[in-house]
Amino acid sequence: MLLAACEGGGRLDGGVALRDGGASDGAALDAEVADASAGDAGEVARDAGSASDDGGGLDGSVLADGGGAPVRDGSVPDDGGDLDASSLDDAGRDDAGLADAGFDASVPDAGFDASVPDAGFDAGTTTVSCLSGATGTHVVRFRWAGTSSGSTAYVQYEANTLPDTTRWRVTAASSAIGYRPVFSDPFLGEGGLELSGTAFIDVELSTSGLGRVERATLAIYGRSFNTTASGSFSWQTFSGTGATPSGFVSNVAPYRWYGADATAPLPAGDERTLLRIRPGPPSGALIVARVEICFDAR
Repeated sequence: MLLAACEGGGRLDGGVALRDGGASDGAALDAEVADASAGDAGEVARDAGSASDDGGGLDGSVLADGGGAPVRDGSVPDDGGDLDASSLDDAGRDDAGLADAGFDASVPDAGFDASVPDAGFDAGTTTVSCLSGATGTHVVRFRWAGTSSGSTAYVQYEANTLPDTTRWRVTAASSAIGYRPVFSDPFLGEGGLELSGTAFIDVELSTSGLGRVERATLAIYGRSFNTTASGSFSWQTFSGTGATPSGFVSNVAPYRWYGADATAPLPAGDERTLLRIRPGPPSGALIVARVEICFDAR
C-alpha cells in the first residue's frame, strides 16, 4: 500500500501537539438513523433526551452508553468504571439483564447511523489521508457537529478505510444521570462535543483483516475547554490503556490536532474493538471537534 501524505505538522507524542489548519475535508453531515444495525444513510432520528448510564466500564459483548447509545448485542448497558469482560453492573451490582433507567437498547442516543461510513469513505482505497499529521495505511475519522451552541451534538462519519467496516459506531455517554451530548464552542473554533467531567466517547470498530499494526495514532482535534488550564485525554480498550501527559492539550484557540501512540491498545485481528476516550487533567474538560485513528499496518 502507498502511505498517504498527511496534513498538519509536528511530531506525535512526547508532548508535541500536531497542528492542522482546521480545514474541513468536505464530508457532508451524516445521516442520522434510529437503527444501529441497518445502513439507512438517510433517516434522521435524534434522541436528545435519552438517559445516561451510571458508569463507564467497557464490556466485551456490549457498547456501554448510558447516554442513550445503542447496545449492539442486545445486552445491558454498563455502569462501572473499568473494563469488565463479564456482565455489566450498576455500581458493582449485577444487573441480571436489566437496562439502566430510561435506556432503550434499540434506539441510538444522539441520532446517527454507526453502520454507514460517511462520504469520505472509499472501501477500495490503498492510501489514506491522516489529517492529524500521522502516517499510515488505514484511517478512521469522525467529527462532532451541532446546530448551535448548546444543541445536541451528533456524529458525522468522515472516513473508515479498515478492511472490516461492519463494526463502526461512535457514541458519547456519562455516569451522570440525564446526560445529553452537547455541542459547544462554535465561536473560537468549529465547535465540537463538550467532553468534561465523567463524560466519555466510545468508538466501536474492527481491526479484523489488518496485518500487524506497526503503529496506531489516536488524535483529537480541538482544545481544552477551560479559560485558565490546559487539558489532556486518556483511552482504554480490552487490550490496554494509555494517556497523554497532563496539560498536553492547549486551551488556546485555534483548534489543533493532538496525537498520541495508542498501538498497544489497538492490535490487529480484534473484530470487536471498543475504544473509550476520556478527558484528563488539569482542566478535565475538552472540546472535541474531530477524532482520528491512523493505523500503520503491514
